[in-house]
Amino acid sequence: MKKFLVIALVAVLAITGSVFAYTFTTATVTIGVTAIQSDFADVSANLSGWTNPKAFGKFTGTWDNVTLFDMSPHGEYTGDLVVHVYLTNAGELIQRYHHLNLKLELHDSLGANVSDQQEYQVLNLNNADVVFEWSNGTGDPPYYVDLVGGSYRVHRWKGSVGSVQPEIFCEVTQR
Repeated sequence: MKKFLVIALVAVLAITGSVFAYTFTTATVTIGVTAIQSDFADVSANLSGWTNPKAFGKFTGTWDNVTLFDMSPHGEYTGDLVVHVYLTNAGELIQRYHHLNLKLELHDSLGANVSDQQEYQVLNLNNADVVFEWSNGTGDPPYYVDLVGGSYRVHRWKGSVGSVQPEIFCEVTQR
């Protein structure tokens, strides 16, 4: 009887250990994007071309370049705009990531940086809100909030609490 229990215990450990090891080495990160409609511009989530990076163990990786949001100012609006991009679940992500940096830029249809700041903004666990200011008439529409780089490192103890998916929200207001 004792021999049977030992064999059963070893079998259970082998099965659960292999499931854990498989999950530990094959987990991936997705990204969620949400846009709010504005009186000043049409905004929509994009994410075409996104590939899920690996997120297991103490994995360190970089983000692919991808468009997160499309933006087209309304033709009748002639003022300047402010594009707010938020990381809405930073509290959950702190449990999963040692660091998470998303390098964002505001581009026009020709790929030129059209924010008044003329530089990228970093969205991360310590700075969950970035702002792009855009002057009317700058660049060729439509405009894009693009992820152009950054990196992340997952905590080694990645468990079942919280999400590994950054949730990003975009809002366009008048300046």
